[in-house]
Amino acid sequence: MAKRVFTVFVLAVLVMTSAFAFQFSPLEQTFSPTGADSTKSYTIVNDSDDSIAVLISALVRDQSEAGEEINADASRYFSIVPNKVIVQPRGTQIVRVQYRGPSTVTSELSFRLRAEQVQYSQGRQETNQNMFNFLYIYTTSLYVSPSKTVARLDVTKISPVLSAEGEQQMQVTLVNSGNVHQILIGAEVTVADAQGNRVVLSGSDALPGIDGANLLAKKKLVRTIPWPEGLEFPADLSGQYQGTISYSN
Repeated sequence: MAKRVFTVFVLAVLVMTSAFAFQFSPLEQTFSPTGADSTKSYTIVNDSDDSIAVLISALVRDQSEAGEEINADASRYFSIVPNKVIVQPRGTQIVRVQYRGPSTVTSELSFRLRAEQVQYSQGRQETNQNMFNFLYIYTTSLYVSPSKTVARLDVTKISPVLSAEGEQQMQVTLVNSGNVHQILIGAEVTVADAQGNRVVLSGSDALPGIDGANLLAKKKLVRTIPWPEGLEFPADLSGQYQGTISYSN
């Protein structure tokens, strides 16, 4: 079974009030464009002794060639019920999310579902007024999957480059030409030059920004890594290099 990587972004906001927190799960779900699996449930758990207010929203998830995430409003794709909720102390709230976008999906659609805690004072206990508090934001992964999935990721270009400080580096271009996202867990990149010299790179030190990256469907990732030992760096920044990648996903 493919491994999954879950990410929770937590925003800490300092306010003068009592401590409270919540949980939001699951952290990743895959929807179908139609049918029963086009609707999924999420759970909010209020761990505190105070009522809390939570806003739930959906975001489009895009990706630049540098690996930076780009978000936009995705409210037209989803029905979220409720999208604003007050959760009672030690209480639980179920949130139902229904995909309402195009029914034909040939390439996986990527989104974020965000649960954002906002300040809420009604019913709050008046003790511990001098404690700092955290308002949490959970940003989870949400995918809408095509009926047929194709996984394919290639190293399409390797180039020698010099940094602004004159450091010898290698620029690696990856292209996900498949129709589902790929998580590059345990990535290994094999690089060969025209003379037949070959090196195998692995780990976050050798492959910064590549090892463990999540490359969305139909996206390109361009990363600059340290020039590896075992290959001669060309003085004129030329040369032909071939690369392949493997990973456990």
